[in-house]
Amino acid sequence: MATATANNSKATPTPEAGHVPEVPEAAHKIREQVLSTVRQGQQLSIDAAEGWAKAVSTLPVPDLPKFPAVAAVPSLETATKFGFDVATDLLNNQRDFALKLTNVLAHARTS
Repeated sequence: MATATANNSKATPTPEAGHVPEVPEAAHKIREQVLSTVRQGQQLSIDAAEGWAKAVSTLPVPDLPKFPAVAAVPSLETATKFGFDVATDLLNNQRDFALKLTNVLAHARTS
C-alpha cells in the first residue's frame, strides 16, 4: 500500500508493505525553514560585522614589533578554512560511525 503526500505526487511506501518510508515532506519543510532562519541570522551578523569594521577602520593602528623566533601566523581566512575542514572530517566520520551503529542495531533487532 502506498500513500501520497499533499505536495508531492510521489507515493511513499508504508512499512506494512515491506518498505521503509522516505523522510516525510513536513521534515523537509522544517529543514528548509531552519536553514532559512540560520541564513538570516548569519546575514545579520555579517551586516553588523561590516558596520563594526567600517567604524573601527578609521582608528589608528600601531605597528606591532616583529619577533624573528615566532613562526608566521596563517591568515584568518586560511585558519577558518582549516578549522571547517577539520570539522567536516569529524562530522563525516561521526556520520559513518552512526550509520554503521544503526546497521548493527537494525540487524540485531531482526535477528
